[in-house]
Amino acid sequence: MDSEPTLNELAVVFGRVRGLLLTEETVQHAVDLLAEAARDLIPGAIGAGVSLIHHGQRTSTGATDALVRRADELQYELSEGPCLSAWSTSTPVRTDDTTALDQRWPRWAAAAAEMSVRSCQSVPLIQGGTTIGAMKVYATEAFAFDGTTERALSRFAVPAAALLSHVQTTDTPQQIRSDLSAALQTRDRIAMAKGILMARLGIDDRAAFTELVTRAQDGRRSVGDVALELTEGAGQPVT
Repeated sequence: MDSEPTLNELAVVFGRVRGLLLTEETVQHAVDLLAEAARDLIPGAIGAGVSLIHHGQRTSTGATDALVRRADELQYELSEGPCLSAWSTSTPVRTDDTTALDQRWPRWAAAAAEMSVRSCQSVPLIQGGTTIGAMKVYATEAFAFDGTTERALSRFAVPAAALLSHVQTTDTPQQIRSDLSAALQTRDRIAMAKGILMARLGIDDRAAFTELVTRAQDGRRSVGDVALELTEGAGQPVT
């Protein structure tokens, strides 16, 4: 088992989501893509999920299939399980055999075992010192995961959390839709801002977009606002 996601694996995933403006619909698309990538990354995983959590409540959830979706739903229905524990403790959590009725989550373990889920590895999604959710993989075999799995999934969770952190700072679907409307109205400005960054920093289009998103996240602003600032100041000397 490879202990670290390769640059190519990460590039494929984040290349697919880099152009998404985070609305209620595209947030769902992003977490679904990340869940699929986590499943494909971890040998032995039959499915994976990604959950954004705020005050113990899911705000967005991605799942590779119905089994994962139900295993996740049970955790919130029962208020226990490895995903919630990884989120609440900000540490990786693993269960090796649900049929052993893990005393940390006895009700969830019993229900998961009935669905043929035997193993689960969960890791927190941490951005800026705040745990914004969790990523997890499931297996139908006992002891399917180990420390290598934990390290690989934890490494993958770092860029995933950075991508998704903007979602956690947006309070309502109405706000997200408003942000999308503004972004669509300023798409030409965003393209111009990318061109400015490419010229100033000597980077390509992908890196320029990433830089725009990073500045927006760091300043808790929309990408459109950052693009506006860049284009309005384009004629000023660079300091």
